[in-house]
Parts: sequence; C-alpha cells; structure tokens
Amino acid sequence: MRLKRLEMVGFKSFTQRTVLDFPSGITSIVGPNGCGKSNVVDALRWVMGEQSARHLRGHLMEDVIFNGSESLPPTGMAESSLVFDNEDGRGPAEYSGFSEIMVTRRLFRSGESEYSINKVACRLKDIIELFLGTGVGNKAYSIVEQGRVDELVNAKPEERRSIIEEAAGTSKYKSRKLVAERKLERTQQNLLRVSDIVREIERQIRSMELQAKKAERYRAVKKDFKEKEIAWAAIQRKGLEDEIAAREGKLKAAEDRLVQLAASLHSKEAESESTKLSLLEAEREINLQQEAVYQRKVQIQGEEQRIEFYKKDLAGLRDIKQKTESEVLQMRQKLRALTLEIEELKKAQEEFFQLSLFEETYLRDREKELEIIKLQIRNLQAEVEREKETLIDSAGRVSHLKNDSLVSERRREETDKELARNRKGESAVALSLEEWREKRQEKKSALERSLQRAEAIESETHQATNALEEWTRAMEEQERKIEELKERLQETRSRLGSLEALQKNYQGYQEGVRAIMMKRKKEADFDGVYGLVAEVIEAPQSYEKALTAVLGDRLQYVIVRGHEEGIEAIEYLKRESSGRGSFIPRQLSRRERRSLPLTEPEVLSPLLNMVSVKDGFKEIAEYLLGDVVMVQDLKSGLDLWNRNGFVCTLVTPEGEVIDAMGVVTGGSLNGLEGSLLAQRRQMKEQEALLSEFETELANEEKAAADLREEIDRTVTKKSFLIEEGHRLAVERIRLEHELLQADQEAERQEETFRMLQQEQEDLSATLRSLAEETEKYQAEIKARLQERTARESGLAERQELLAQLGKDAERLEKEATESRVRGAALGERKEHTHQNLDNRTRLQGEISEQIAARESEIVHMNRKMEELNEAIRSAERSLEEGQKALDKLAARLEKGRQKYREISRQLTEIEEAVKELRPLAEASQEEKNQLQLLLSEKRLNLQHLFENIREKYDLDLKEMAADGLPEGHSQEELLTEIDELRERLERMCEVNLAAIGEFEELNSRYQFLSQQKQDLEQSMADLQRTIVKLNRICRLRFKESFEQINQRFEEIFPRLFHGGKARLVLTDENDYLETGVDIVAQPPGKKLQSITLLSGGEKALTAVSLLFAIFLTKPSPFCFLDEVDAPLDDANLDRFNEMIKEMSQTSQFILITHNKRTMQAAEVLYGITMAEPGVSKVVSVRMS
Repeated sequence: MRLKRLEMVGFKSFTQRTVLDFPSGITSIVGPNGCGKSNVVDALRWVMGEQSARHLRGHLMEDVIFNGSESLPPTGMAESSLVFDNEDGRGPAEYSGFSEIMVTRRLFRSGESEYSINKVACRLKDIIELFLGTGVGNKAYSIVEQGRVDELVNAKPEERRSIIEEAAGTSKYKSRKLVAERKLERTQQNLLRVSDIVREIERQIRSMELQAKKAERYRAVKKDFKEKEIAWAAIQRKGLEDEIAAREGKLKAAEDRLVQLAASLHSKEAESESTKLSLLEAEREINLQQEAVYQRKVQIQGEEQRIEFYKKDLAGLRDIKQKTESEVLQMRQKLRALTLEIEELKKAQEEFFQLSLFEETYLRDREKELEIIKLQIRNLQAEVEREKETLIDSAGRVSHLKNDSLVSERRREETDKELARNRKGESAVALSLEEWREKRQEKKSALERSLQRAEAIESETHQATNALEEWTRAMEEQERKIEELKERLQETRSRLGSLEALQKNYQGYQEGVRAIMMKRKKEADFDGVYGLVAEVIEAPQSYEKALTAVLGDRLQYVIVRGHEEGIEAIEYLKRESSGRGSFIPRQLSRRERRSLPLTEPEVLSPLLNMVSVKDGFKEIAEYLLGDVVMVQDLKSGLDLWNRNGFVCTLVTPEGEVIDAMGVVTGGSLNGLEGSLLAQRRQMKEQEALLSEFETELANEEKAAADLREEIDRTVTKKSFLIEEGHRLAVERIRLEHELLQADQEAERQEETFRMLQQEQEDLSATLRSLAEETEKYQAEIKARLQERTARESGLAERQELLAQLGKDAERLEKEATESRVRGAALGERKEHTHQNLDNRTRLQGEISEQIAARESEIVHMNRKMEELNEAIRSAERSLEEGQKALDKLAARLEKGRQKYREISRQLTEIEEAVKELRPLAEASQEEKNQLQLLLSEKRLNLQHLFENIREKYDLDLKEMAADGLPEGHSQEELLTEIDELRERLERMCEVNLAAIGEFEELNSRYQFLSQQKQDLEQSMADLQRTIVKLNRICRLRFKESFEQINQRFEEIFPRLFHGGKARLVLTDENDYLETGVDIVAQPPGKKLQSITLLSGGEKALTAVSLLFAIFLTKPSPFCFLDEVDAPLDDANLDRFNEMIKEMSQTSQFILITHNKRTMQAAEVLYGITMAEPGVSKVVSVRMS
C-alpha cells in the first residue's frame, strides 16, 4: 500500500487544484524558503486526522483554508485527498477489494468538517483506525518533518517509546486497551449502581405486596360508594337543568328591552356624527380663510420690508459717492507731487556717473603696486621655509641623539636595578625552597587523615542505606492501608450516592407523591408543601418496624400549610394525570384523646414517646401516633385487647399490629426492612460510616506523612554523608594534587636558583657595553648644536625683511579697499536713484488709472440711485393694493365663524339626548349581564358535576337517565349513606389502588435488572480477560520489535558515522508495557555517552540512524522526510543518500530538501514556486 497521489484544493497557499503523483522510489520536493514546501507535509498530516492547529503551524484550524492574496479572494473551503495504491493487498481487510484507497478531508470556513474513504462519508475515528499499526499516520514514524529529529533526540525515554510501539504495531492494541479500560470502569460503576437499585427494589416489592391486599378491601367499599354517589349526582343534574331553563326565559326578555334602547341610542349617535361632520367642514373653511388672511398679511409685510431695504441701499450709495469724490481729489494732489520728484531724480543720476569714472582709475593704480609687493613676499617666504625645514631636521637629529643617550642611560640604570633584584631574588628563592619542603610534609600528613575520615563516612552511609530500606518498606505497607481505606471510602460514597439518588428522585413512593415532591423541588414558589411524614418522624432502628407497620402508607402523606394548598396540589395531579396523593395540613384541629392503658403489664410505652419529631410537626405526630401503644409481643397484645378492646392501636417491636377493631396484621420480618424509614436510616449510617472512614484515612495519611518525614530525614542524612564522602574524595584528590605540586615547586625553585646565578654574569657584561655607547652619543650631540646656531642667525635677517614688505602690502591693501568701498557706495546710490525714478514713473501711471476708475464708479452710482428711487415708488403702490384685499378677506372670515357657532349649538342639543338614553341602555345591559352570570353559574355547576363524575368514575352523566331516588330511599337517607361510606373510606386511610399494577411492574423491573446485573458481571469478566490478552500481545510484540530495531540500529550507526557504536537501552527491563527507551551513542574517537551530549550534526545523524533501523525492521509504505539532511555535512550526506537509495527498493521515499546532492539522488523532482505572493505553484521534472 504505497502513496500514489496527493490532491489539494484551497489548502493553505495551494489555492488551485494541485495534484502530486508519487511513483515508486525517491521523489524530491525543492524550492526556496517560504514557497510552500512544508504545506505539502501539513496536507499529508491533516488528511490523516491531525486535530491540532499548532502542529500544522497555525493558531486556528481554519488557518489551513486559503486566506487570499493581492489578486485572489479567500476560498470558503480547504480539501485534501490521499490516494493509496492497494494492488498488493496490504491495506486493511475491509478494503482488500479496492485497487485504490482514497482518504479525503474537507473543512469549510463556517467550521463544518467532512471525512470520507473512497468517497463514502465516515468518521475521524475510522480514518485513525485505518492507519493504526501500519507505520502511517499523523503521529507515525513515516512522516519526519522539520524539528521532529530534534524532538526524537531530546524526548524523554517514555515519549521515545511511542515510535517503537508504532513500529511494533502495538499502537492499535494500546488504543483498544484504553477503550476496554474505559468500558471496564463504566461497567463497574453501572454494576454498583444496578446492585444498589436491585437491593432497593427487593425491599420495595415486599412493602408493595401489603398495599395490594389493602387495595382489594378498599375496592368493595368504593364500588358501593360510587353507585350511591352517581344516583345523587343524577338528582342534582335534574334540579340544575330546571333552574337553567327558567333563567334562560328571563334572559330573553331582558335582551329584547336592550335591543330597543340600543336602536334609539344608535339613531341619535348617527345624527350626532353627521352634525360633527358638518362642524368639521365649517371649521376647515374657517381655517382656509384664516390661511388666506395670514398669507396676505405676510405679503404686505414683505412689501414694507422691501421698501425699507431700498431706502437703506440708497442712503449707502450716497455715502459711497461722497467718499469716492474725496479720494479722486486726493489722488490729483499726489500726482502733481510725483511729477516734481521725477525731475529732481533725473538731475542726481547725471552727477553720480561722473564720480564713478574717477574712482575706478584710482583703484587700478593701487592694485598694480600691491601685486608687485606680494610677489616679493612669496619669494622671501619660500627661502624662510626652506631654512626652517633645515633647522627642524637638525633639531630632530639632535633630539634623536639625546633620546638614544637617555635610553642607554636608563637601560644602564635598569640593569643595575635588575642586578640588585637578581641578588635579592637569589636569597628569596633559597628561603622559598625551604618552605616548600616543609609544606610537602604537611600535605602528606593531611592526606593520611582524610583517608581515615573517608572510611568512617563510608561505614555511616551503609548504615543510613539499610535504615532507608526499612523505612521504605514501612511506607509501602502504610500506602497499601491508605489505598484499602480509599477503596472502602469510594464504595461507601457510591452506596450513599445511590441512596441519595433514590431519595432525591423519590423512587418507591406513590406516583402522585413523587409528582408533587418533584414539582416542589423544581419550583421555588411551591412553598405551601413542607415535605412528607417520613421526613419529619424518625425512630431508633429497634422501633423502626413498629413505626413502619403502624403508619404504613401514611408515611407518604404530604404535609401542606392548609387545605387550600392540598386542593391546589390535587388539581395539579388532575391536570397532569400524575396519580393520587394524600395531603395532611400542618395545623390540625385538636381532637379528644382517649386515655391509654399505660398501667397494664403488657404495655412498654406509647409509641409517640419512642420517636423523634422535627420542630413544628408535633401536632401531626400526635394525630398519627397519639393512640398507638407499644406492647411486648403479639400474644400479650391480644391479651390486652381482649381486656381493653376498642381503646387504641397496639404494636409490637417486630411490627405486628392490632387495631382498635381487633384486626391483626403481621408476617415476614423481612418485608419491613425496605421501608422508607429504613432507607433514610441507612443514609445516615452511610454518612456516619463515611465520616469514620475519612477520619481514619486522615489518621493513616498523617502516619504516612510522619513516615515520609522520617524517610526524608534519612535521605537527607544519607545525602549529607554522600556529599561529605564526595567532599573528602575531592579533598583527597586536592591534597594529592597539592603534594605533587609541592614536589614540582621544590624542583622549580632549585632550577630558578641556578638561572639567577647565570643572569648575574650576563647583566655585568651588559653594563660595560652601555657605558661605551653613551659617550659616543654625547660627542655627536655637541657638533649638531654648533651647526644649528649659525643657521638660526641667517633666518632672523630674512624674517625682518619679510615683516617690512608685509607692512607695505597692508597699506596698499587698505587704500584699495577704501577705494572699492567708495565705488560701491556710489554704485548703490546710482542704482537707488534709478530705482526711485522707475517707481515714481510707474506710480504716476497707476494714480492716473485709479482717477479714471473712480470717476467711472461715480457715474455708475448715479444710475443705480435713480433705479432705487423708481423701485421704492412701485413697492408703495403694491402695498396699497394688498391692504384693500386684506380687508375683504377679513369680512369673509367673520361670516364663516358665525356659521360654525350655529352648528356647534345643534351638536350640543343632540349630545344631551344621547346622554339621557345611554344610562337606560347601560342599566338594561347590567340586568342582562346579571342574568347571564347567574345562568353561567348554574351551567358551570352542572358542568362541574358532569366533570366530577367523569373524572371519578369515567361516566358521562348526560347520557344517563334520571331515574330519581332508589326505591325506598329519600334524599336525606341517600346523603346519610354516602357520608357513612365516605367515613369508612377515610378510616381505611390512603390506599394505593395501583398497588397491584405497581407490584407487577416492580417484579418485572426486578427480573430485568437482575438479568442486567448478570450481564454486567459477565461483561466485566470479558473485559478483564481482553485487557490481559492485549497486555500480553503488547509486551511480546514490543520486546520482539525492540530487539530487532536495536540490532539494526547497532548496524546502521557505524555505517553512517563511518565508525563508532550505539545501542538502545530500556529504562525498566522488567516492565515492557511502560518502560522508556534511551539512546547511548559513541561516535568515532569519543567516549560512550548519552545522546544529549552530542553535537547538533551528531544528534541528527543518530536520530536518522534510529529512523532507518525502524524502517528496515518494519518498512512503512512510504516515508516523508522534511529537510532532515539540513544539518549534515557532505561526507555524512553521501552516506545518508546511499542508505536512502538502498531502502527505496522496499519503501517509497519523498524528500523535501535544499541540498543538490540529495536532489541528484531523486528520480522525480517537484519544484514549488511562488510567482505570485501567497500562491504556490508546482513544476515537475522526471530525472530518469
């Protein structure tokens, strides 16, 4: 089953449909960084069931959907398909008939996900199980992506075991084992729960049998009561029907009177509406006229405002005209002044021209003289500089000679000092040599003492180790006790939880009682219900049977605030068809209590004195148990009843009851053990037992903590002794090293002494040579100083001449500068005069133009003023006409208002008539309503009678003939008999009529749950056998695969490293189910060491060796390697490629790489490019 094809659509950067065909052999995927190569690996992992977005290099799973680029919009779905070639039939058995297996996964941006195998929808679990144990899968060793090599190297031994398990094929067995363990745990919980329910149902069955017998007696009385109650209902029906017929006649007459009054009222109301319509029409006409008057007034106001605006504009124009005429006069005066200024500027311009010619001639003469002097200065400066350079060279040579002399002198002084130091050092070395010989003797003594102390520490460490083993055994025993207590505690909690669940759901209670209590629990406003009698009365276990036998079904009475709440609860049961219930008010009317035969010898005590009652419910307990007396046994009870019958109820501790009428009830003792009181008592017992276990567990855990402290102290002591031993070992090594160092130092001091003597002889010879060299330097310095004095006198004469020429040049430069300043000033004044002349000429023309413009504006304003005067006259005429039209509209408006007042008066008269008729109609309506109410009440009574009979007896009273009273009975006698029968039913207390059916139902449920219990026990046994079998298979397969992989690893490692050795080591050889796998490697030329101490390249090559060993042990259908060769150098890369080529004969290899050597080994190359940012494209090349 090899990988045949990968198809992608909208997956990450592959937006278009992309198909990669993978032939047998080696396929290489290449391309620059960031082009989308690793997205191919992500697609492979994703389609094989990867659920972590982080492992796919994203934050959310929808990040795998193409998110758009600059030119392409985002897609709404990502799809990837893997096609496997199954021609060899190595695929799963259920797909053996298919030549290809296609696995597809889709993800929509809405979050929906789809999986399919061969285009048939499936679950994620189906895909994971498809690849389990094949070496293929999202977490298997067939896909080695970037970083996976480092993870394999740096993983913990327990984590590294998973890859061995995948190769061994135990991953699918381990998965099944986990499923079996979870099923076993659930089955154990279910069995415990079912066992509790079965025991509870056994007790309920015995109680229900008593109720069924009581129900049969109840039915006989109930049947007689039903017949008489139906007869009385028929009599009531006839009386109500007669009354209804009489009321219907009266109602008919009242309805006729109401119709007549209503017709008169409607006529007047119609006339009123017509008048109101006319009034509205008149009002609308008035509104129109008022609007016209308002519009005319607005028009007149507009004309008045327009006249006012015209007058204001006219006044403004007059002011502007006056200002413009004044400006024109000022401009004419300014024009005359400008003409005079222009004439004066022309005269000044001619004078400046003559002065400029003279100043230019004077400046040329001064500049020629200055140039001649500057030439002489430059020549003389060159001679001075050359002389200075000669003097500097001479001074430098003298300085060098002095420096050399000083250096020679200092060397002589240093040699003297060195000679003195040498002599002093010789004495120091002699002293040091003696000290080192003494120190060597001290270190030797200290080493002997350290060895003695180390032997003592080793003995103490051995004693601490033995003590630690004893404490550890004690701790294991204590932990076993704690585990046993925890198991018993868990069992007690489970038992208590089952009882609480039964109590919480009111299992075993009557259906109606259960419905009311569940409603009370769900609805907070159902506060009129306080609980059940069984919840407020408790008895010691020895009197529990007696209390249960006396109260019987009355334990299920519901305690309510009053009869109103009881009626409300009964109505609820009727509406919901939830059975029946008995309700006892909290405040009961007191009844006369009969004296009890407490002095009789057979009497133990009143039962009321032997029970406990919650606060506030004492009256209920007195009502139920006030006449109950506890006697010694049934025989003494019967003796007492024979002497004092019809006085009270007698009960024995074993639950036998003798009522006041002499009826004896008793039987099997086991029948009462499952009572409601026993159930509540057992809950308290379980709670007490739970508290006891928790206290005992706390004590045992405290003892365990004490043991841990003792162990910790012993461990601390042992650690201290080990550290002390280590410290002594280090000290011993240090002392041995210091002793060796002392020997070496003594030898070195002797050698130093000999060298110092030789240095003294060399230093004396050096002093003699330095004295001769100093005398030679002093003679040469004297000759150089005489030569420098002669040159310095010649340089001084040239410098004096150069200073005189400099002063002449400065004088001429100053005269030339003054001439330039005068020329520049004349030029500026000449230019300024020329500019002023141009400005004045231009200003003269502008003022002339402004005068002409102002005169044109004055003419335009005169014409505008004439137009405004004409507009004012026209507006005044229009205003006069508008005032006349307004007067006409006002007169017409007054006529409309008079018409409106007349219609309003007519409407008032009509409404008065309506007011007189309406009270009469309302009185007639009230009479009709009263009659209808009485009639409805009678009909409702009749309907309630029908429903009551239908609800009680499921009979339709309408269809029954009214036969009248039974023969020989009056109404009073019939009512008396009905009351007597009702009292008999009440004395029988509440009876569960459905007891027989419930008994059969409970019995059936008991049989069913018993069978379920057997099935669960059988399932547990099967699951335990399955887990044992799976563990055996996993151990065997892991051991076999580990040995084969280790053997291959030992062979491949030296081949890839070109030497060295390595092996796999189990962390716990006794536990093949949980042991970790460690790697120990020894590259060529290095010591055997853990893999974590290797270099990066060595780690990568070691991990590759392990992966290749796994492939050779259990070849995977294909192997996908993502840049695994990146850390390898050329030599290791060649060996890596050679191994790949060999293994490609049995497995298919797909490589993502940047290395050219690896590309050359491939048979098919796929190039991934990203011509457009964010969109990957594929180019394929077949190499052979």
